This record gives sequence, C-alpha cells and structure tokens, in this order.
Amino acid sequence: MDFYERLSMRPLLWSKLHSLTGDAFQGFFHDLMTCSDPAFVDVRTHGNLGDLASDGLSLHERRLYACYAPETPDASKTVSKFNGDLAGALAKRSGQFDSFVFVHNDTRGTHPEVSAALAGAHDAHGSVRFEVMGFRHLRDVMGRLSRDQVETLLGTQLPLQHTVTVGLAEMEELLAELSGAGVASDEVVPVEAVSIDKLRFSDLTPDSQAELRDAMRHSPMIDDYYARRIDVTERDEVAARFNLEYRDAVADSLEPEDTLLRLREFLAGSRIQSGPLYRAQTAVLAYFFQRCDIFENPPAGWAPPTEVAS
Repeated sequence: MDFYERLSMRPLLWSKLHSLTGDAFQGFFHDLMTCSDPAFVDVRTHGNLGDLASDGLSLHERRLYACYAPETPDASKTVSKFNGDLAGALAKRSGQFDSFVFVHNDTRGTHPEVSAALAGAHDAHGSVRFEVMGFRHLRDVMGRLSRDQVETLLGTQLPLQHTVTVGLAEMEELLAELSGAGVASDEVVPVEAVSIDKLRFSDLTPDSQAELRDAMRHSPMIDDYYARRIDVTERDEVAARFNLEYRDAVADSLEPEDTLLRLREFLAGSRIQSGPLYRAQTAVLAYFFQRCDIFENPPAGWAPPTEVAS
C-alpha cells in the first residue's frame, strides 16, 4: 500500500478490532499472519490434542503466539490467561520457540497488571523473550500488505480519495501534553544537544531548520514523558515507525521538505490543527530528528556550504 492507503487503513482496523472477540479475533489474526509471514503456522485445535498451547507458530523466527480477545476486558482475567497460556506452552512446546507473543485486541494498549505479568515472566524465564502484540503492532503488520489483501482482511474497501487522514493514536496523549505545556520563548537550546551539521546537511529550508532547532527545547519534556510510560518499549517502537516512514519517503524520491511534511502527516494526519498542536507536532518531529531516527547524519569530514538559520 502507499502512504495514504496506510493512513486510511488505521481507523478501519481500529473499528474492526472492536468487533472481534474470541475465535473471531483468532481467525482474523491467523489470516493476517498467513498473508504477512510465509513461515507462520496457523495452529488449529484437533480432538483431544487441542492446539498444544499455541495459537500460531512462526518457524523462521521461532515465535509462539497466544491470542486473547474477551468481549469485556478484565485485567485479572487477562493475567490469568497469559500465565495459563505460558505454562501450557512451556510444558507442551518446550524447545519449539524462543519468543512468547501475547496477542490481544485492546486498542487502548497494555494494562499495567499485564505489563507486570510480562516483567515477572521475563524474570522467571530468562531464556524466553516476551512480546505483546496489540493494535499498533497489528496495524504495522497490515501496513506492509497489498491493498487487495488489506481490503480482504477488513472486509471493506479503502477510501479512493485520501482527503482526510488520521494520525498515530498512541501519540495523541503526548501531543496533548506538549500542547498544554509552556516553554519560555527565551529559553536557550544547549548547543551540544543540537546537531547543527545535521540540520545543515538535511537540505531543509532555513525556515524549517530554524523551526526544528527551536522545537528541540521540548526534547527533555518528551524524554520525561517516555520515562513515565508503563510500556518501556514504546519510545523505541515509535522511533522505528518514524524511521520506516522516513526510509519510504526517501525511496519515493521526495524532496526534504516533502519528506518532513509526510512525516508530520504520518504523526498527526491531514486535519487542520490549532497553533499549539502544530507546535507540539514540530516538537515531536524535532525530537526524533535530534535522536537520529529521521533524516541522515552528515558523513565524516563533511563541511557545510552555508550557515544554518538561527
């Protein structure tokens, strides 16, 4: 799918997941993974054997998947399901997997009690990697499929006209926090925290360079935000998504300014934004620019032809 098709797919998948529970969700997951991973084995139950404590296996990556999608989310029941599935997998599938992946349909993210169960399992079983696969991860897997495959999985057509798109749901809380927080206009950005050469090397216009450099004043706030998150992998996952979108933009031969615009739309959609929200978006883009997740660092020995705007 192209960039705009991936954006238009997001709300459709969100709605789809809300309608799927139990075996219906597991069937959807099997269909999705069969399309995306040739080594995926969609394990079905069989007589007294059941499914031998696995809802799916990825043979190449040695991942074992366990699905859970109740009609009414309940953290304690989810933890019990996780612990039961893990115990069954360790007993019946020992030696067949290196990663245990707990798959769920809760679009709100990982509950604190579930994250605690994951941490406890990691401490108790150090030889096994533990992962959670929810809405964000399913969305990213689906985004790598063709339009025909996605429409078949969703059971509906994607919009033909991409006039309004939505942004990353997991970024809404951060954008809201940044929008409501004030940073003194005369606060100086530490020179050592800003890659001046990278700004110059980016080939962005002087105005865009100045805008990004100014927005880097918010980077400590964004670091603090991610430090407070329950899911400690969230920052790295978001950074990886930005990097992938940046690579796609480069592969499409977009000019630097168009690349920056695409990344803004990837972050926040195409809807008209207020001034504070626009500045919050710029702060996020500047943060991932500064952390080297988007745009390239200059090669060793590179010398800037002109001065960057200040």
